Amino acid sequence: MKYRCIFLLLLITTGLYSQNFQLHYDFGKQEDGTKRNYFVGTFEFFRPDTLGYTFMFTDFEFNSPEDPKGVSLGYFEISRSFYMPWFKKNTALKELGFHIEYNDGSVIYAIGDTVYGENLRNSWLTGFEYPFKLGNFTLNTMMLYKYIRGSAAPDFQITFVWYHLLFNDRIALTGYLDLWSQDDFYGNNENKLLALYSEPQIWFTITPNFCVGSEFKISKNFVPGSDRIEVFPTLGVKWQF
Repeated sequence: MKYRCIFLLLLITTGLYSQNFQLHYDFGKQEDGTKRNYFVGTFEFFRPDTLGYTFMFTDFEFNSPEDPKGVSLGYFEISRSFYMPWFKKNTALKELGFHIEYNDGSVIYAIGDTVYGENLRNSWLTGFEYPFKLGNFTLNTMMLYKYIRGSAAPDFQITFVWYHLLFNDRIALTGYLDLWSQDDFYGNNENKLLALYSEPQIWFTITPNFCVGSEFKISKNFVPGSDRIEVFPTLGVKWQF
């Protein structure tokens, strides 16, 4: 499971401290025909300071084997970005940032009557980020070194995060795309795989704090046991504190 702080770009440019809670209903269908039909809750936190900013989120999927369904997957990311003051006078590089990140989580699932649990292969990332701006459209880019626990060799990750407001800020088109290399943990391929995960979102502002919207979870070589492009739609609500 992979989420990105969709409101992060706006907060970086305004310097605001913020947090939000999202609740999505995932009604996608997996390769074997299994309907997902469960809730996903996300809490995001952002705080800037004089050195840069700290961002973290937690993700919970409510799809446990028993009824009523409880948490089946828990995942979090925490990252820190540092400004690079020695580039302040350089117009081209003044917004370049240094990025460090840690990801971890666990999942439980049932095979027959037996319930299993495993770690989601924690990972460390570090590298640089840079925002590109065109009017009220912002695209943040990250070039990162990635170490995944159990990997035979280091990996890389490229991340794009976008944010665009429409109709007097009533509609927000947001999202991110991660592209990274990894070992074939669930197959017999000795070479690295190229994995992709993206979550384009659309949000409609109802009040200054409350939004409704939708997202599509798009992936390749991400869902265990599947090498096809997977697309899982959701409907969601968001409360901004």
